[in-house]
Amino acid sequence: MAKPKGLRYDWEAIEADYRTGRFSLQQLADKHGPSKTQVARKARSEGWEKDLTEAVQQRTREKLTRNESDLPDTPDCEIVERAATENATVVHGHREALAQWRGINERFIRRLTEQLDRGKREVQLKTGDVVEIDLDLDYVGKCIGHGTGALERVVKMERVSYGLDVDAGEGEGKTLDQLMGELSAQEADE
Repeated sequence: MAKPKGLRYDWEAIEADYRTGRFSLQQLADKHGPSKTQVARKARSEGWEKDLTEAVQQRTREKLTRNESDLPDTPDCEIVERAATENATVVHGHREALAQWRGINERFIRRLTEQLDRGKREVQLKTGDVVEIDLDLDYVGKCIGHGTGALERVVKMERVSYGLDVDAGEGEGKTLDQLMGELSAQEADE
């Protein structure tokens, strides 16, 4: 797509986003307007480096663990601060969604426990009538398999979202979206 005459791109903003290491060339093109080829060419010709990735990740962790912070006054400070704020907002959204999934899982556990205590469950027949039937081991086994699988996924995503496995090297460098994609691929293989 040709650039309309007189249109100028905000190359400072593009460089700042590029340097955070958070965006692909295509994402930068979509966000700011120039083609990904133009972005790549400009980055190469001006020697842009994705040198703030670690600083953004560190600042994001700080934002997620405390309300206020002291960030040294450096020329990159504003870029790091903006990127870390965006990252922290995304992770807080992940945490809210994960809390909802945890609640659903807890309701599932309570329901299955009630059924196990009664030894029966309700099913709807093709006629529309609802009847109680005895619990069979196949049903219980499937419920346990699905329930523990769901809990395992939620726990794994929470650990990534809260940065609990970074010291152990697990999940390091992976975003929650990447982890969710991996989990979806594992489910498809099963």
